[in-house]
Amino acid sequence: MGETKTTHAGALRAFLTTATAAGLVLWLGATFFVWRDYALRDQLIFLALVPLVVTASLFPNIFPIPSGLKLTQEKVIFTPSDSIVLLVACWYGVAPAIFVGGLEGLISSRRAVRRLTSNVFSFGMMGVVSAASAVTLGAVLRYVFHDSASASRHSFPAAAVALLAANVVHIVTNTGLVSSFFALRKNDSVLRQWRKNFAFVVPNFLPTSAVASVLYITLQFNALVTLVIGAPILVGLYLGHRQYRNSVQQRIEAIERAQGERIETMDKAHRETIEALAVAINAKDEVTHEHVLRVQIYAAGVARVLGCSDAEIEALRAGALLHDIGKIAVPDYILNKPGKLTAEEFEKMKIHTVVGAQILGRVDFPFPIVPVVRHHHERWDGRGYPDGLKAEGIPLTARILSVVDCFDAVREDRQYRKGMTREAAIKLLMDGVGTQYDPRVVGTFVTHLPEFEAEILAMRSAPVPTYGIEPAEQLSEAARAVAPAAGLDEASLTQQSHALSLTDAERAALADLARAVGEGRDLDEIARAFAARLKALVPYDSCVLTLAPPHAEEIVAAYAYGEHAELLAGRRVAPGAGVTGWALANRQPFYNADPKLDLPPDLAAACANFRTLAACPALHEEELHAVVTLYSATLDEYTTSHRQLLGAAATLLASALCASSRSLDAARGADSVLTAAPGSIDVVLKSELMH
Repeated sequence: MGETKTTHAGALRAFLTTATAAGLVLWLGATFFVWRDYALRDQLIFLALVPLVVTASLFPNIFPIPSGLKLTQEKVIFTPSDSIVLLVACWYGVAPAIFVGGLEGLISSRRAVRRLTSNVFSFGMMGVVSAASAVTLGAVLRYVFHDSASASRHSFPAAAVALLAANVVHIVTNTGLVSSFFALRKNDSVLRQWRKNFAFVVPNFLPTSAVASVLYITLQFNALVTLVIGAPILVGLYLGHRQYRNSVQQRIEAIERAQGERIETMDKAHRETIEALAVAINAKDEVTHEHVLRVQIYAAGVARVLGCSDAEIEALRAGALLHDIGKIAVPDYILNKPGKLTAEEFEKMKIHTVVGAQILGRVDFPFPIVPVVRHHHERWDGRGYPDGLKAEGIPLTARILSVVDCFDAVREDRQYRKGMTREAAIKLLMDGVGTQYDPRVVGTFVTHLPEFEAEILAMRSAPVPTYGIEPAEQLSEAARAVAPAAGLDEASLTQQSHALSLTDAERAALADLARAVGEGRDLDEIARAFAARLKALVPYDSCVLTLAPPHAEEIVAAYAYGEHAELLAGRRVAPGAGVTGWALANRQPFYNADPKLDLPPDLAAACANFRTLAACPALHEEELHAVVTLYSATLDEYTTSHRQLLGAAATLLASALCASSRSLDAARGADSVLTAAPGSIDVVLKSELMH
């Protein structure tokens, strides 16, 4: 592509140089012949024509050139002076016409554009055009009409036809040279450029020969007659051109207004689309508009330093907000999971890059956002996803976003971890140089980081855009009470219970736990009985029961047993905060996470001996009653058997809590917990225990 552009540029320079040089040579030669071959009186007349040409050039009509539906800054210039050039060619010959035509081209160009290269090219081009038209005029007179009379003796029919032919050649040569210029610059065909830009001007050039014919007749009388008759004709030609110019200008302005309105409408649609997608992101992922703003400033700053285009910078600004839009396809329990993902969960997480690219690919954004979204998880060493691109094969915009987004994200506090310091975040980037991150991008970002931080600080006094990121509307109590149209699906719970494979000892321990929690007269007795019997099934050093409403006015770790119980009890738990909060919010169990992810920093320091944990929600008929969280200082992990037993125990706890909340004063029998709250899973567990 670079070689092609260089070739086109070289061809364009060669064309401009050749056309300009040819025109200059012709003009200098014409000037020499005028000085050598013409009488002093004629030379004075030629010089007298120069002010006339200058005067005519003071009244140009300038037309913007339409190119399809797009408008360029190039212009077409109409002046009455072309008629004078043709008149000089008919009356005096080729050399005077070239002399006057070159001057006319220079003066007209200076009136429209104050750029020396353009002026010199116009000067040379009009020398070539004047030469071609003058030679054509002489050839028609000599070879068509066999008219060898002196300049003032040509018959009117011969002069009129010759002037018309010369005018046609003038038009073709003039527009052909300019079309060749555009064709080389845009890598297009000359004919196509002529049709787009100059077909409309031909009717405006044609009257030029008629005016020159009339001037030729009047000049045979005297200069006064030429002035009296020719001046109104030239003025009429000028006014006709101006009227046509005004009509073209009105049409162009109408097109520009329509384009402006269309662009404004598209910009508004893009802004609204981005905000709508931002709402979707906010419903699935934890992101703040302050984070988005910072990442936009970082990304745009790095992109500017690295020489990215305006469109790429806009793509990065939008990508800072929309790069994780594909997470709407990722299950919540994976998206909000603290700690490490399993291999299966990570496979589901990876898909968000592809889904995000597919979503945004359906929106006609005026900037290349799709590569940013698809490739922002690629790695410099080629071990990223989704396509495993490597090094420079990764789009630069995606490489920039991956660096700046990571830097800002790790510095923000999360529910399951504290944010890093500035120095620690920089070290994290530097450690990933050459493996995860582009060394040039990281170096540029770290070097210019103080500038970006100053820009962020300066913007804090201004209102921060929300990008549509705001708290999601919650369901009303009436909506929460609506049951599924097809009823509750308990088949999966039954199948899960059948999957339990219990030893006799485990079956007996579960039966003992069921009887103990069933006999509990209040929450305190149920909790104590559950914690005491659970240890025979699942080992732990600390057991915490976090009650969910309606068993508590707020979600707290209501009961704690074992090591550090006095520290663990009474702690408020926010849904989604830490491992226990994640299990509360997602109603999913979570096993073998680092206990530090579940505890505040001071409590985590006091419980530093804990090595692993297990958090299991206690659900009964889809209603959450509590979360059981076990901490172990001896186990490396809770096994599959431990998980199954904890799940079964939590189900029994939920049944007991449900029964307790329904009737705190009801008397219970020996198997109260299994009979007071019947349900498919209770029946299955009872059957399993009896065997």
